[in-house]
Amino acid sequence: MTRAPISSENRFDGTAKSRRKVCVVGAGYVGLTAAACLAHLGHRVSCVEIDPHRLNLLHQGVMPIHEPGLDLLVAQGRTSGQLEFFADVASALEGAEVALLCVGTPPQLTGEPDLSYLATAARDLARAARSDLIVVVKSTVPPGSCEALELVCADEARSDVRIRVASSPEFLRESRAVEDFLAPDRVVIGCEHDDVAELVAGLYPPGCPVIYCDRRGAELVKYAANTFLAIKISFANEVAQLCDALGTDSDTVLAGVGADHRVGPAFLHPGPGYGGSCLPKDVAGFVALGDSVGTQTLLAAAAEEQNTHARQAIVVKLEMILGSLAGRRVCVLGLAFKDGTDDTRDSPGVHIVEQLVAAGADVRTYDPLVASDQSAGRRMTSVAEAVLGTEAVVIATATEEYSAIDPSILAVAMDGNVVFDAVGVCDLTTWSAAGLTVYGVGRGTPLGFYPVVWTPLRWTNAPRATIGA
Repeated sequence: MTRAPISSENRFDGTAKSRRKVCVVGAGYVGLTAAACLAHLGHRVSCVEIDPHRLNLLHQGVMPIHEPGLDLLVAQGRTSGQLEFFADVASALEGAEVALLCVGTPPQLTGEPDLSYLATAARDLARAARSDLIVVVKSTVPPGSCEALELVCADEARSDVRIRVASSPEFLRESRAVEDFLAPDRVVIGCEHDDVAELVAGLYPPGCPVIYCDRRGAELVKYAANTFLAIKISFANEVAQLCDALGTDSDTVLAGVGADHRVGPAFLHPGPGYGGSCLPKDVAGFVALGDSVGTQTLLAAAAEEQNTHARQAIVVKLEMILGSLAGRRVCVLGLAFKDGTDDTRDSPGVHIVEQLVAAGADVRTYDPLVASDQSAGRRMTSVAEAVLGTEAVVIATATEEYSAIDPSILAVAMDGNVVFDAVGVCDLTTWSAAGLTVYGVGRGTPLGFYPVVWTPLRWTNAPRATIGA
């Protein structure tokens, strides 16, 4: 391509000429957000969802996922006729110039993504296409996937139909997906054809930064970005472990680290580790990608190991506090992997519950957004019900409802007084004044003895060196 690699604006201007007929395959977090936001921007969007239950909910105007602001955009799109939902690709593709692939690529046991759903969707699009089509892969895929999908489409398409495949990975944060789509940090477009790149860029909001590259580069950007975020989180937890051993406060230490503009404070907070549908899967994919080309990904592998350790460390510390977990009544607040979502995939809170149950604890759980899940423990319908009669409470998600708890009421409802705030939402002064003993990540250990002082004492007692020797 002859264009500069980074452009500060694209050509979408909101006019009829800039509007496109877009087919979106998949109505999960990525697909439904993309479909609703594209309709909001003026494009005509047809969204394919093969799950009959989910499709029925969408036709009834019921949201199958919790994502702030998305319900309003979906309702507006359906009312205006800019957004429609279909059960089959052929009906949805009619008249479309471009199709977005937003289907799942779940990790296999090897860490490599399962691309079978993506390949099936691409074949369906190619078979249904009656005119030239641009297929944009939004799903997270290893480098080389778009090239392979283009060959698959060429085999399935009619002889008079040309299908070109581009990569434009998503960077949506759950609970902020609408905001991220309409005001993105950057849009990445991987393509070898100028006209395709221009059309894809024109789908997005005007004025957003666009990074143009080849397809393999675009595919790698997503893996590399999420792996780096995971490394920052794991690094923060490693610093917190040192702070525990030294008896100092990780919040202050990490604030000092993040104040350096070369580092930045984002994702530099200790806690129970990262979870969700993106970071664990993408880090595993990044490691698997390295293995597939004979390259060691030592930092990414270490981030995975540290993330597992962060979850286990919370249970270990709780056992140090209580003496034993067998038969102990423990409440875990927070089953979603983070605040503002109902997604429990690879959730630290769920992992903590499972470890506590395995250790013999009697566990109650509560989450304000998670309607149902497969985790162990007994689900309760409120904080008050969940904490009643418990000996310890673990806060595993930084939900506003938990930070707003009146600690004096909590102290009365509990049989014990132990609170393990794994995400840093409690005001230590207020909660301690209520008679609760609050522990956290990176605030010291329950033992309260930090023997590192003996090391500097050895230095001070060492033979004095001769200056200038």
